[in-house]
Amino acid sequence: MEVYTKTEKDKHILFASIRLIICVGHADGYIGNKEVSRIHELVNSEHFTLRERQILMDDMDYPKRPETIVKDMVDLSLSEKLGLLRQLYKIALVDHKLSLAETLEIRRISCLLGIPEEKQRQVEEWIVEGIQWRDRWKDIVGE
Repeated sequence: MEVYTKTEKDKHILFASIRLIICVGHADGYIGNKEVSRIHELVNSEHFTLRERQILMDDMDYPKRPETIVKDMVDLSLSEKLGLLRQLYKIALVDHKLSLAETLEIRRISCLLGIPEEKQRQVEEWIVEGIQWRDRWKDIVGE
Protein backbone atom coordinates (compact mmCIF):
# COMPACT_ATOMS: atom_id res chain seq x y z
CA MET A 1 0.00 0.00 0.00
CA GLU A 2 1.30 3.44 -0.92
CA VAL A 3 1.58 6.12 1.72
CA TYR A 4 0.42 9.58 0.67
CA THR A 5 0.87 12.97 2.26
CA LYS A 6 -2.36 14.85 2.95
CA THR A 7 -1.81 17.01 -0.15
CA GLU A 8 -1.04 14.01 -2.38
CA LYS A 9 -4.08 12.15 -1.04
CA ASP A 10 -6.32 15.19 -1.60
CA LYS A 11 -5.06 15.46 -5.19
CA HIS A 12 -5.60 11.73 -5.76
CA ILE A 13 -9.15 12.01 -4.38
CA LEU A 14 -9.85 15.06 -6.56
CA PHE A 15 -8.51 13.26 -9.65
CA ALA A 16 -10.68 10.18 -9.00
CA SER A 17 -13.64 12.43 -8.12
CA ILE A 18 -13.40 14.24 -11.45
CA ARG A 19 -13.27 10.89 -13.25
CA LEU A 20 -16.39 9.73 -11.37
CA ILE A 21 -18.08 13.10 -12.01
CA ILE A 22 -17.53 12.47 -15.73
CA CYS A 23 -19.25 9.07 -15.32
CA VAL A 24 -22.25 10.78 -13.72
CA GLY A 25 -22.24 13.47 -16.43
CA HIS A 26 -22.45 10.80 -19.10
CA ALA A 27 -25.16 8.83 -17.23
CA ASP A 28 -28.03 10.59 -18.96
CA GLY A 29 -26.49 10.16 -22.40
CA TYR A 30 -24.44 13.33 -22.78
CA ILE A 31 -22.53 15.92 -20.78
CA GLY A 32 -24.16 19.34 -20.97
CA ASN A 33 -22.24 22.60 -21.40
CA LYS A 34 -22.61 23.56 -17.73
CA GLU A 35 -21.26 20.18 -16.64
CA VAL A 36 -18.33 20.46 -19.07
CA SER A 37 -17.53 23.96 -17.80
CA ARG A 38 -17.61 22.82 -14.18
CA ILE A 39 -15.36 19.84 -14.95
CA HIS A 40 -12.88 22.15 -16.72
CA GLU A 41 -12.90 24.45 -13.66
CA LEU A 42 -12.07 21.49 -11.42
CA VAL A 43 -9.30 20.27 -13.74
CA ASN A 44 -7.78 23.75 -13.92
CA SER A 45 -7.99 24.29 -10.15
CA GLU A 46 -5.28 21.70 -9.48
CA HIS A 47 -1.76 21.17 -10.76
CA PHE A 48 -2.39 17.95 -12.63
CA THR A 49 0.39 16.43 -14.69
CA LEU A 50 0.08 16.36 -18.45
CA ARG A 51 -0.64 12.61 -18.23
CA GLU A 52 -3.42 13.16 -15.67
CA ARG A 53 -4.96 15.86 -17.85
CA GLN A 54 -4.82 13.53 -20.85
CA ILE A 55 -6.62 10.82 -18.85
CA LEU A 56 -9.34 13.29 -17.81
CA MET A 57 -9.82 14.60 -21.35
CA ASP A 58 -9.93 11.03 -22.67
CA ASP A 59 -12.59 10.22 -20.05
CA MET A 60 -14.67 13.15 -21.34
CA ASP A 61 -14.87 11.48 -24.76
CA TYR A 62 -14.70 7.85 -23.64
CA PRO A 63 -15.92 7.56 -20.03
CA LYS A 64 -14.57 4.64 -18.05
CA ARG A 65 -16.61 2.35 -15.87
CA PRO A 66 -16.85 3.55 -12.24
CA GLU A 67 -15.70 0.09 -11.10
CA THR A 68 -12.36 0.65 -12.84
CA ILE A 69 -11.89 4.08 -11.27
CA VAL A 70 -12.91 3.05 -7.73
CA LYS A 71 -10.63 0.00 -7.87
CA ASP A 72 -7.61 2.28 -8.37
CA MET A 73 -8.52 4.76 -5.63
CA VAL A 74 -6.67 5.25 -2.36
CA ASP A 75 -8.42 4.14 0.83
CA LEU A 76 -10.93 6.78 1.91
CA SER A 77 -12.45 7.52 5.29
CA LEU A 78 -16.26 7.60 5.48
CA SER A 79 -16.08 11.39 5.68
CA GLU A 80 -14.00 11.52 2.47
CA LYS A 81 -16.43 9.14 0.74
CA LEU A 82 -19.39 11.30 1.76
CA GLY A 83 -17.57 14.41 0.54
CA LEU A 84 -17.04 12.69 -2.81
CA LEU A 85 -20.73 11.73 -2.89
CA ARG A 86 -21.63 15.37 -2.27
CA GLN A 87 -19.40 16.43 -5.18
CA LEU A 88 -21.13 13.95 -7.48
CA TYR A 89 -24.52 15.43 -6.63
CA LYS A 90 -23.15 18.96 -6.95
CA ILE A 91 -21.98 18.40 -10.52
CA ALA A 92 -25.16 16.52 -11.42
CA LEU A 93 -27.17 19.53 -10.22
CA VAL A 94 -25.09 22.16 -12.02
CA ASP A 95 -27.82 22.32 -14.69
CA HIS A 96 -30.45 22.54 -11.89
CA LYS A 97 -31.86 19.13 -12.81
CA LEU A 98 -31.17 15.68 -11.43
CA SER A 99 -32.11 12.95 -13.88
CA LEU A 100 -33.04 9.44 -12.83
CA ALA A 101 -30.02 8.13 -14.78
CA GLU A 102 -27.70 10.46 -12.83
CA THR A 103 -29.29 9.45 -9.52
CA LEU A 104 -28.90 5.74 -10.33
CA GLU A 105 -25.27 6.22 -11.38
CA ILE A 106 -24.51 8.10 -8.15
CA ARG A 107 -26.15 5.32 -6.13
CA ARG A 108 -24.07 2.73 -7.99
CA ILE A 109 -20.87 4.67 -7.30
CA SER A 110 -21.89 5.02 -3.62
CA CYS A 111 -22.20 1.25 -3.38
CA LEU A 112 -18.82 0.77 -5.09
CA LEU A 113 -17.28 3.15 -2.56
CA GLY A 114 -18.80 1.13 0.27
CA ILE A 115 -20.99 3.92 1.63
CA PRO A 116 -23.63 2.37 3.91
CA GLU A 117 -27.19 2.53 2.53
CA GLU A 118 -28.40 4.58 5.50
CA LYS A 119 -25.74 7.25 4.82
CA GLN A 120 -26.65 7.23 1.11
CA ARG A 121 -30.30 7.77 2.05
CA GLN A 122 -29.40 10.63 4.42
CA VAL A 123 -27.36 12.38 1.73
CA GLU A 124 -30.14 11.91 -0.85
CA GLU A 125 -32.69 13.40 1.56
CA TRP A 126 -30.35 16.34 2.22
CA ILE A 127 -29.99 16.90 -1.53
CA VAL A 128 -33.77 16.79 -2.08
CA GLU A 129 -34.29 19.23 0.81
CA GLY A 130 -31.70 21.55 -0.76
CA ILE A 131 -33.46 21.46 -4.13
CA GLN A 132 -36.78 22.23 -2.44
CA TRP A 133 -35.14 25.04 -0.45
CA ARG A 134 -33.70 26.56 -3.66
CA ASP A 135 -37.05 26.21 -5.45
CA ARG A 136 -38.86 28.00 -2.60
CA TRP A 137 -36.66 31.05 -3.25
CA LYS A 138 -37.75 31.02 -6.89
CA ASP A 139 -41.38 31.07 -5.66
CA ILE A 140 -40.64 33.99 -3.32
CA VAL A 141 -39.04 36.15 -6.02
CA GLY A 142 -41.49 34.97 -8.66
CA GLU A 143 -38.99 33.43 -11.08
